[in-house]
Formats: sequence, C-alpha cells, structure tokens
Amino acid sequence: MELAEVFGAVLREHRIRAELTQEQFAFEADIRRNYVSMLELGQHQPTLTMLFSLAAALKCSPSELIAEVERKVKRSPRSTKKAPKPNKKRVKAASEKSDGAATDRSARRPRRGN
Repeated sequence: MELAEVFGAVLREHRIRAELTQEQFAFEADIRRNYVSMLELGQHQPTLTMLFSLAAALKCSPSELIAEVERKVKRSPRSTKKAPKPNKKRVKAASEKSDGAATDRSARRPRRGN
C-alpha cells in the first residue's frame, strides 16, 4: 500500500470516528468535499499547512495522524511495485493500406455532436 493511500485510510477512519460526513469534514477544514475524497483515496497528499487544518477539524493533533500512519506502514508488508507493462504496438491488418489512407480522418465517420 502506498503512503498516500495509508494516510487516506487513517484520515477516513478518524473522520468516521468523529461522526463527520465528507461534506461536514470539508466545511470544518475549510476545503472542498472532493478534495477530502481525493485525500481519502490516496490521490493527493496534504501540505503541512493542510495537515494542521485536517487535524484541527478532527480535533486531534497532526502528530497523532502521522503516528498512526507510521504504525500502519510498519505493520504492512513492504509493497514491491511491479514494473509497468510495456505498451503493445498495433499490428496493421492486411486490409489496411500502407499509404496512411486507413488513418486519414476524412475516411472515418464523423464524430457525434460536432
């Protein structure tokens, strides 16, 4: 599990323990609800200033949040990141012309809504 995901899980646990919805938590921390969601999903990491705002909204200290993240990271087995899969190149079918006519936009159907 990535560090941002662990922080997000800890944040979510604290928010739920405080009996706050994401919307209520966002209001208390003076941030947008979708940012709360992104933090909890591990898609974003808070700045130090934001960490203090989040902790204040949860009525705890920033060090409590960080200590819990640290405990969870130590308990979880080290994740080994897999190498990204190489992109497979598309092989041209025999019916496609090599002069580029198959990729010409004028030969395709027009897009809807244009």
